[in-house]
Amino acid sequence: MPAIPEFVLRKLYVPDSLASIDGGFTFELNNTFAPVTLTGLSLTLDEILCNTALISILIPGQAEIPVGGISEDQPFNLAVNVVVKVKVAGPTPQRLMVIRVDTREVGALQFAITLKPGESPTTGQKPKRASLFARINRRLQYVNQVFHVQQDPQHPQYHFTPPANWMNDPNGLIYWKGNIHLFYQYNPFEPEWGNIHWGHAVSKDMLHWKHLPIALWPDANGADAGGCYSGCTVNNNGIPTLIYTGVFPETQCLATSPADDLLYWQKHPQTVISAPPPDMQLEGFRDPCVWQEAGGDWSMVLGTGLTDVGGAVLLYRSKDLLEWQYMGILFNGVTSQRNPLYTGTMWECPSFFPLGDKWVLIVSVCAAQGPLYTLYYTGQYTLDRFIPDGPPRILDSGEGACLYAPQTFVDRKGRRVLIGWLREARSVADQVYAGWSGVMSLPRLLFLSKSGELCSTPMIETETLRDQHEELSRPNQLSEAVRGAAMELMIRIPPDTEKWSGVHVALPGSPDEAEGVLIGYDCINSAVVVDCRHAGGLISAMPIKISGFQDQLLHVFIDGSVIEVFVEDQLPISARFYVSKPQALRVRLVGDASVGLWKQKL
Repeated sequence: MPAIPEFVLRKLYVPDSLASIDGGFTFELNNTFAPVTLTGLSLTLDEILCNTALISILIPGQAEIPVGGISEDQPFNLAVNVVVKVKVAGPTPQRLMVIRVDTREVGALQFAITLKPGESPTTGQKPKRASLFARINRRLQYVNQVFHVQQDPQHPQYHFTPPANWMNDPNGLIYWKGNIHLFYQYNPFEPEWGNIHWGHAVSKDMLHWKHLPIALWPDANGADAGGCYSGCTVNNNGIPTLIYTGVFPETQCLATSPADDLLYWQKHPQTVISAPPPDMQLEGFRDPCVWQEAGGDWSMVLGTGLTDVGGAVLLYRSKDLLEWQYMGILFNGVTSQRNPLYTGTMWECPSFFPLGDKWVLIVSVCAAQGPLYTLYYTGQYTLDRFIPDGPPRILDSGEGACLYAPQTFVDRKGRRVLIGWLREARSVADQVYAGWSGVMSLPRLLFLSKSGELCSTPMIETETLRDQHEELSRPNQLSEAVRGAAMELMIRIPPDTEKWSGVHVALPGSPDEAEGVLIGYDCINSAVVVDCRHAGGLISAMPIKISGFQDQLLHVFIDGSVIEVFVEDQLPISARFYVSKPQALRVRLVGDASVGLWKQKL
């Protein structure tokens, strides 16, 4: 079974929960993933293994549980969304705490919590405000980090990223008074998951973005003290309104921008949905997607998982965005079903919207091993239930769940636009060294094919980025005028090709041009392939059928460490790659393909 990424496991730790007590310390864990059977728990404190006889678990309403008594023969069943306090009789760690949990379901899970220099556990006293010198020094460090990130040749130039540090899910996409606003999950302090805020940027064309101040940050005394997680933005009679998830426990929160500028947000004093429906065993309760029905009422879907059943989407309704009524399960998957796709145990970031004569449901699939991929259904929305017209399909064929947690909105031209988070394929250590992590996809226009399948294409606005142009038509021909880290390619595959045809994007100076990426059509397996295995990434493939009468076009965007491949009347392939000198990349023809290239201007 694949290992769960450590940045995902760190979601188990409740931020800022480390607290001193007489004779020791405590901290909290919250299992928001799935019910699990613990067969052991151990701690390594500042590189010293802690005696399990000194560790115990406290759960509200239950007797204290000695960790030394937990074993394979005497396991401990941990439910979802129950905050567990771990009590340790011993010295408080100063630098590092490594938490290891042994489980029946997924084996050993281990992750580290780094304590920043000078950080001490909470004591119940109000923290002192940092000195002026400390604040200036922290600001200078951030400026230096931003400069370092912007000089990184692997950092994208026309795909959206924050100035530095960690980014994941897009949030709150909305067209508002001539501008598109993009909010996003953001850690402003380090290039790792945690300390989740809402970053904010604005654009007129979704290609050139202006960074704005952070929109939401956790309130130590609020329902979002553990972080401001994913959600959406709606226009409530001229008042911009955010609905998002606060965590530990998961609740739904609301904020408004009374000044109508989307820069300053006022949080509603109470949660709008404080808890899941009673008497339901759920794997999560998050990521609201809200829309207004024709009659004026508001509807909301939330991502969840039905324990021992499968991923699910819950439906709520409201007249004022404040009081919500649970309407039932909009739709759910079945964990035991594996054909044609495994739909996991939990669905995150649901997006539900009409398109043409159908409704589309997009969900990001989670299981015990972590995020898997994003899939979609098409069907009908009738009597508060979604009835799919067929099995689920993959939304993006990039391996390693490259595109995850996408969000859609309607732009000023009435187009349904999708933007998603493109995850890293490199190690956490490499991300930390680089000083940044996470990229947004190019905006994608969604439409239905003649057969009713969801398709996407890049916006016509991307053509404004085109600069220097070059055509390649001879086998093994190497680009001369167009090279570098920011390129657009239009690859043409002839219908009668009998060999692997496409391009090799590589560094000509490397041995055998080994450090590069292959993009093209594999005629033996009838699939479009993006092979990044020799560039620090993965290999992705999407089966297609080439018409016997016309060329197949592969529309490719390369940007620093990002590749997006659009295929006519299909869904894209997203990939990440990491070559040492992307500014020196050149394109070489392979097989029977021909290609038009453009260097991108920024």
